[in-house]
Amino acid sequence: MAKPLRAPQPQRIHPHKLNSCLAKMELTLEQQSLLVEFKRAGIVLFGTAIRRKYGLNSPIYLDLRGNLYERPDLMWRVGSEFAGKICRLAENHETRQVVIGVPDTATPLAVSTVLHYTQTRIGQPLHYLLLRQKAKEYHSVSPSYVIGKKNCDNCEYTLIDDVMASGLSKWKSIEKLKREGISVQRIIVFFDRQQGGSELLQEEGYQVYSIFKLLDVIAFYLEKGLITPATHSRIHEFLRSHRFEKPLWRD
Repeated sequence: MAKPLRAPQPQRIHPHKLNSCLAKMELTLEQQSLLVEFKRAGIVLFGTAIRRKYGLNSPIYLDLRGNLYERPDLMWRVGSEFAGKICRLAENHETRQVVIGVPDTATPLAVSTVLHYTQTRIGQPLHYLLLRQKAKEYHSVSPSYVIGKKNCDNCEYTLIDDVMASGLSKWKSIEKLKREGISVQRIIVFFDRQQGGSELLQEEGYQVYSIFKLLDVIAFYLEKGLITPATHSRIHEFLRSHRFEKPLWRD
């Protein structure tokens, strides 16, 4: 005979279990499946694998470059997550939406987002703007950082990137776009490492969103037995002790 369930005791919940509960509430089944595939594909790496491959002394590394590019099926799913997020954020807006990827990592992610958005017709048409690392000059034409829907009176521009840490690459991209007369309405990152970058950009007046927050990700992996409690604790402590308290673009 099953024992009757007792009311939970919030004050006694262990931090690991608390994070797992939060992750379970926030992650969809599709997102959970995606995170499992990310770990299998080496897109989310832990511990010695990071030191062996990149020579970095970090307990977690998010590689949405080489390993992701080898999996077009996962790139499509990443585009799906971005497209859905933009659609939800802009669902009450009459303005046309334009997506821009932070160069170079998020350039293919922005393309995937637009293709998924267009094929599935989940909202108003989504346009694409290419942002270059360096301005391109064509003879008598003024140097430009962008190709695409630049002169748009009724558009909202969304800047996307793979990971948020310090926020510096996002800030640099915004400054380039300002020179082109483009104002960014929102920033969306796939993974927020929760090391202060989002808050610093919000203090500058920008709306910042994420698909995944890293503490939710590691809580999910812990819950599913994909990392050990020791690994979870090391990552948690690393993120807490390696925060960006002031904007790097002010240095």
